[in-house]
Amino acid sequence: MDHLYWLDKIQSLERDVVGEKAFYLSCLMQENHPVIPGFVVPAKTFWQFLESINWLEPLFADWPNSSLHLNVDEPKQLQAIARSIRRQITSTKLPDSLLSTLESAVCQLNAKALIFRPSLTSRHPNTAGILESQVVCPEPLAIEVGLKQAWAELFRAQKLFYWQRCGMNIREINPAVLVQPLSSAIAAGSLETKRGEAWEIQATCGLGMSLARGETIPDYYQVQPETGEVKIQRLGYKTLAYNLKIGGLDSGEKSSIGNFDALPIPDSKFPMPNSAGSCLDVCILGERAQSEYVLSQDNLQKLIDLSKKARAEFDSELTLEWTMNQSTECDEPEFYFTQVCLLKNQKATQTWENPIALSNQNAIAPGRNPAVLKGLAAASGKVKAIAQVMTNSHPEDAEFLAGGILVARAIPPHWLPWVKVAAGIVSEQGGMTGHGAILARELGIPAVVGVAGATRAIETGDSVWLDGDTGEVFASAQIQATPTDDRNYDQTANNADLSSQAAKISIAHYQFPTAARSHLDPKSPPPESAQYLASAPTATQLLVNVSQSNSIDRLRNLPIDGIGLVRSELMAMEALEGQNPQLWLKNGWESEFVERMATQLSLFAAAIFPRPIFYRSLDLRESGAHGSFSYTFEPELFDWELKVLKKVCDSGYTNINLILPFMRSVEEFVFCKQRLETVWKQRPVEFKLWIMAEVPSVLFLLPDYVKAGVQGISIGTNDLTQFMLGVNRNSTDMASAFNGRDRPMMRAIEQLIVQAKVAGIPCSICGDAPALYPEMIESLVLWGISSISVNVDAVERTYKAIARAEQRIILQAARSIIKNNH
Repeated sequence: MDHLYWLDKIQSLERDVVGEKAFYLSCLMQENHPVIPGFVVPAKTFWQFLESINWLEPLFADWPNSSLHLNVDEPKQLQAIARSIRRQITSTKLPDSLLSTLESAVCQLNAKALIFRPSLTSRHPNTAGILESQVVCPEPLAIEVGLKQAWAELFRAQKLFYWQRCGMNIREINPAVLVQPLSSAIAAGSLETKRGEAWEIQATCGLGMSLARGETIPDYYQVQPETGEVKIQRLGYKTLAYNLKIGGLDSGEKSSIGNFDALPIPDSKFPMPNSAGSCLDVCILGERAQSEYVLSQDNLQKLIDLSKKARAEFDSELTLEWTMNQSTECDEPEFYFTQVCLLKNQKATQTWENPIALSNQNAIAPGRNPAVLKGLAAASGKVKAIAQVMTNSHPEDAEFLAGGILVARAIPPHWLPWVKVAAGIVSEQGGMTGHGAILARELGIPAVVGVAGATRAIETGDSVWLDGDTGEVFASAQIQATPTDDRNYDQTANNADLSSQAAKISIAHYQFPTAARSHLDPKSPPPESAQYLASAPTATQLLVNVSQSNSIDRLRNLPIDGIGLVRSELMAMEALEGQNPQLWLKNGWESEFVERMATQLSLFAAAIFPRPIFYRSLDLRESGAHGSFSYTFEPELFDWELKVLKKVCDSGYTNINLILPFMRSVEEFVFCKQRLETVWKQRPVEFKLWIMAEVPSVLFLLPDYVKAGVQGISIGTNDLTQFMLGVNRNSTDMASAFNGRDRPMMRAIEQLIVQAKVAGIPCSICGDAPALYPEMIESLVLWGISSISVNVDAVERTYKAIARAEQRIILQAARSIIKNNH
């Protein structure tokens, strides 16, 4: 329990013990980069401490050795449990041996103040900005309070809600706490490297807390790393700064931070969070800070040079958090790195922690008029929540906190971790069949796409009303204030007081469950029970499209005949923790790839067994040579997928089938079939090999495909429409021309269905067209479609449309017979 890990001695095998925060800093420190020294209290110590507590309440009798069941839908109960846990943690004395070890370690730091910085060693998304640091004086009692407070913060009601919504068991909460000395700073901020692009730097006065809390807008620089040339620079709005208290300074007496005058605010006027009040001053900065940059050109160049060297250590793009300190006025300012976040991490590593919370742009524009925007209603539902505008291309580049509305230019597939915890989506680009729209419909969150100028009209921190049924977005610069205190846990976006004073509050201070949704909860049954729907059975099979494991609960009460499409690319994003399968291939992580993907796929297979499930193999489009063609020159990843299917089948789920994506030629199919027969020789008789009909050439080659061994086709209307009509499916400008029920499309679909019937193979349709245009379902049924596969949100209305179409066809046939008999 008493073992600590010093930054300068952490080994690579201890990465999961100390957490990413400490591990990357130790890597830099051991290569002589400027890093503030410190030590880590490991998660093991935390759990040993919990086990030593005498839990008096019956609810915690066997905890933490047994699981603690929480009902997060009962706010008052959750608050009471959270308070009890925190009270026990903060009131229980640390073991003398641990306290002695901590005091000895702190003495070696020779610090005026300490900062306790918790992080989770388990690699779950979205912990950035959630775990607050604690600042204390280096005194025995304060040290004990600081560590226990860092642990206790994990058990606030909002945190418990968040862990549960992330699918985390409490036993998975493994906090490592990094303890470092804290010194006064001239400036602090972040630097973000970008391959082939200008680097971005943010800087503010004093310690970085004002930036993390959204209480200041930093100076902003774009610099060319090779030359140090400043391409763009913008003055921030630096009104507040944090620094260590200066001994002997009377209240109201001016001091300075670097070149800027600073007036400390009395504690009674600006109470500090937690136990930091005795160590920190919050100061009002003078006018000079608003007209001058905090970094000189020399300091800017020094920061760039140090960051270049740090980047070379990891051979990766990264975000660095830094401080600039000065021991005395005669000394040169020195930079220190306080956080490293790799944007392209190693295997299965959590990569999107950004230590600097987004600053609140509304702090200087409180009078902005509400914006009313219009786009395509891509996913049904209504939600009101706080907006977070994302302009970076990778989720590693910034944090996104759960419960907000994600506003971006486009929603690429690798943003899945953000989409899964968002309350809604607004995007400038993309159509009804784009990745963002598809994900939103599966996850049951509202989305509006094709909203021109959304990232300019909406700012981070705006209160946004999103209507996924009408395609309207209303944004106001007023901010919903939901402080982190548990008393406000049950306050929602609909009844919160929208106070203009909240413009200074960072998004990190907002409560995570801010969204007040009016659409169906994913875990609730449909308005009409499955029994009612099943009372009118259909001859046309109804299947469902899935990719995310949290869709499984929604399948249980639905009248479906199976899973018609597993979107493997999106499933892999969840199974591989947001990493591209190509990275796993490059590093040769075959066994873990197969294990993870098989585990994920088995969840779906088990949920609907013995009904069939159709897995569409990976269609990675980054290189341009996507679909089955890419397998011909890089078959290894496809072989891995075949091993995934074999593993799932060998575990008893013989309902698994394979669909090959984006098939261009018979030769491609023959190649894939041969790989299948090589990798998986003994397949069950139930196993079927299908192809996607999404390239127009299938229209002319289907008989040849059947002769080569194709056992079924699934019409992918999204891509087929794109290539039949020459319309980019993700283009907002061409959205009106993207019509899956246009005459050429309807004729192509009819031809495929008829050809499949003649060939004696089943024909399914799995694109978005049937859900977007339910009036086409009658034609599909009339032509003899075998099955229709739609997203989860469209199952009920599609079922009804199929039933009505079949009844109408039967009625028309009966009338025709009666007429002929007369």
